[in-house]
Amino acid sequence: MNIRAILLDFDGTALQKDQVFISFRNMYALDRAMKKGIEIIPSTGRVEDMFPPQIEADKRIRYWITSNGSRVVDRQTGEVIYQSVFTPEESAVICRLFEGQRIYGEIAAAGKIYMEKEICEDLGSFAVPPHHVWFLDLKRQIEVDSLSEHLLTNGVGIEKVNLYGVPKEKQQPLIQALEDTGLVNIFEGAGKDIQFFPKRLNREEAIDVLFRRLNLTYDDVMVLGDSTLDAPSISKAAVGVAMGNSPSWVKEVADYVSPPFDENGVAVAIEKYC
Repeated sequence: MNIRAILLDFDGTALQKDQVFISFRNMYALDRAMKKGIEIIPSTGRVEDMFPPQIEADKRIRYWITSNGSRVVDRQTGEVIYQSVFTPEESAVICRLFEGQRIYGEIAAAGKIYMEKEICEDLGSFAVPPHHVWFLDLKRQIEVDSLSEHLLTNGVGIEKVNLYGVPKEKQQPLIQALEDTGLVNIFEGAGKDIQFFPKRLNREEAIDVLFRRLNLTYDDVMVLGDSTLDAPSISKAAVGVAMGNSPSWVKEVADYVSPPFDENGVAVAIEKYC
C-alpha cells in the first residue's frame, strides 16, 4: 500500500484535550510521514487563523481544507483553490439576526475571525471557549462595530459562524430565525452554542477539487477523523481511521479504529500504515 497523503482532522483527532496543541508523539509521527514524502492535509472545521500553532508553524503543510470545506487554500502562494461561502448580502442578513444583542460570536470569513467590538471590550462577561483564549489574548481577531455593515461594505462572505453561551430565552427564536432564512445548515446539538455553515456547502466537493490539483484519489489517501463530518472520507479512503472516541457509526465505516485522541491515536495509525 502506497499512502501519498493523509487527511487530518484536529478536534477530537489530532489535538490534545486542551484543543490547542498536538502531542509530541503525534507530531513526531506526522514529521516522519512528511520526511517520507507523504502530504499532510488538514481537513477541519477550523478557520485558517485558528489552526493549531504547530501546524501553522510547519511550512511543509501546504494545503489546508478549512471551515469544513468552505475554503481550501495553498498557504505557500495564498491561492484560494476552492471556496463555498455565504455571499456578502447573505452574510449581512444572517448577522443582523444576532448582532447588537450581546451574544458572543466568532464569524469566520476570508480565513480570519471577525467579532463585534462591543463584545471584545468586555470579554470577561462572556463564555469564551477555553481553547480560544490564546487566540484572543494575541488579539488576532478583527473587531468591527457592525458585522453586517462591514461584511456588506467590504464584499466579504462568511465561511461559518460560532455563537457561544446564547441566553436560554434567545436560543430557539434564534435557531428558528436562522432556519427561516433557508441559507444555513445548523450543526447538530445546537442550544446555548450554535454553529452553522452555508447550506450549499459540500465538503466532499472541496476535497475532490484539491485531490484533482494534487493528482490524488482516495486510493492514495489515509483519513483520520472522529465525527459524522469525517465519516464520508473515512469510508472512501484506502485506509480510513476512526479515533477510539468516535461514535459507533463512524467506527463502522472505518478500516481501523485507533486509540482515542488523547492516547496518541493519530501516531498509532500512522506508525501502523505509513
